[in-house]
Amino acid sequence: MRVTILGCGEAFDERFPNTSILVETAGQTVLCDCGFSVPRQLWDHVPDPNAIDTIYISHPHADHYFGLPAALGRMWEDGREKPLTILSQPAVLDQIRDLAEYGYRTLPARFKYPIRWEPAAPDKNVELGGTEFRFAPTLHSVTNLAVHEAYWFDPSPVHADIPRLLEMASGEGIARLALVHVQRGLRREPTRILDAIANVTGGIEASLPEPLAQFVL
Repeated sequence: MRVTILGCGEAFDERFPNTSILVETAGQTVLCDCGFSVPRQLWDHVPDPNAIDTIYISHPHADHYFGLPAALGRMWEDGREKPLTILSQPAVLDQIRDLAEYGYRTLPARFKYPIRWEPAAPDKNVELGGTEFRFAPTLHSVTNLAVHEAYWFDPSPVHADIPRLLEMASGEGIARLALVHVQRGLRREPTRILDAIANVTGGIEASLPEPLAQFVL
């Protein structure tokens, strides 16, 4: 499995594209989240319109799914005919259908590739192309399945915080942790984050990745 961090930025970061992760396995290529600043990064790194099998949207915030109309339209314009699966919570799937139509009126009806709308839920495992997807709710201002936003050091009612993520990873035996979606001001002065990473226990390989960082698992 190869994991590429296409973007690692938060919603309003002018330096880094929105957090978006490309996961490549033997049987599936999955794009996890596609916010408004992701498409250009996606097109530079994944020029083949047929490369992505599944798009997973973790929750309905603009920095996680407003890039979909452009991404889907570019696939059509570049000649995609291969089926595409979009995986998300049922209510979010409805929003994505509307968003694609609002973005480019009548264009989705002209797509030459079929879209499979696959619902995700915490109590439901989904198998696609030999890859099993499992979902867990995380702390956020809307229902968010399995993407922690490592936003800040202090506890927040709407974001995960870096100390708790490091502690959780240690307690759960997680081998590798990438801190993404970090608050833009904190990201510019990363010394505090790097110090926390250096002091983490439990054998975790924690990092503060740049865009296009890759991990082979």
